[in-house]
Amino acid sequence: MRDWLELELAEHLAPVKAPDDLWRRVAAAQAAPPAARLRLNPLPIAAVVTLILAGALWFMARGEGRQATYRQFPASARAESCLMCHTTM
Repeated sequence: MRDWLELELAEHLAPVKAPDDLWRRVAAAQAAPPAARLRLNPLPIAAVVTLILAGALWFMARGEGRQATYRQFPASARAESCLMCHTTM
């Protein structure tokens, strides 16, 4: 199989002349220009962080409201309701 592949490549990939510009760069030892650096826009990142923080604060504040209503009952009433719920069979 390897011989067949080498024969196919030798037949279809004939030597070609390199572009003149390439030879000029090689002769002058000139490096290619540096690639453009990826720059991140801080605005979308700040918007996402703000939304996450707002959601976390909302989620935490939502749970506090339920606890506050439960704590309004006297301790004896809370203990009684817990005993009724957790000791019945």
